[in-house]
Amino acid sequence: MVKQIQMKLSESKTARWSVLALVAFTMLCGYFITDMMAPLQDLLQTPVMSGGLGWSGDDYGKFTSAYGWFNVFLLMLIFGGMILDKMGVRFTGLMATGIMLVGVFIKWFGISHDFGGETVSIFGTEWGYPLLIASLGYALFGVGIEIAGITVSKIIVKWFKGKEMALAMGLEMACARIGTGLAIGITPILSRAFNNSISIPIFIGLILLCIGFLSFIVFVVMDKKRDQEILDEGEEEEEAPFRAKDILDIITLKGFWYVALLCVLFY
Repeated sequence: MVKQIQMKLSESKTARWSVLALVAFTMLCGYFITDMMAPLQDLLQTPVMSGGLGWSGDDYGKFTSAYGWFNVFLLMLIFGGMILDKMGVRFTGLMATGIMLVGVFIKWFGISHDFGGETVSIFGTEWGYPLLIASLGYALFGVGIEIAGITVSKIIVKWFKGKEMALAMGLEMACARIGTGLAIGITPILSRAFNNSISIPIFIGLILLCIGFLSFIVFVVMDKKRDQEILDEGEEEEEAPFRAKDILDIITLKGFWYVALLCVLFY
């Protein structure tokens, strides 16, 4: 008698490494967009009459600082962690990648339109509309990719617990840094290929991120199937529910502040 044995998705080596490839590719796309403006700085500061945006060094500094606006001043990354604990990796990951897409689209829209050279004063500082809109888009994107980062970490823990977790985390970070390298190396080539365009490389990045979003959707399907298999076996994975008191418990731990300080110094 032939006994057919079907390996559960949660125990499949192929499945978990496929999951890693899917979410790592999404992060690669995200980091590509994060760092793609740096090699275009000269074009950004080129006068408008010569095909640039006419930004000053101060303008470029405003734009790059936008990445942390919502995460730092509105505590969005902390709220993102709460949502992740409450809603799980599938919902939070789709939300984060969706926010990334919206942010990149707004950024592309701001860069690709000149708005007639109009400016607006905010807290006594003059902002050109392209700079302001692109910065708001980048700030929104920053929320998405940072939440996506912690979501992917939790995905790796979920799928690689008791297995090759450290290796998986290292490979995921390596893929993200490949995205940074591609941004620095390829973005100038794309710009020159389209007559020193700034907006077209961003639009290409938007298309790439759409593919990354689809990649994450494939992960969602696999993760849902895995959870269903575990439920069918009566082996539901229990997680402690999120409580507001957890925040107080964490910030009163000395070890937390040591690790946090180490991260601050590292960055």
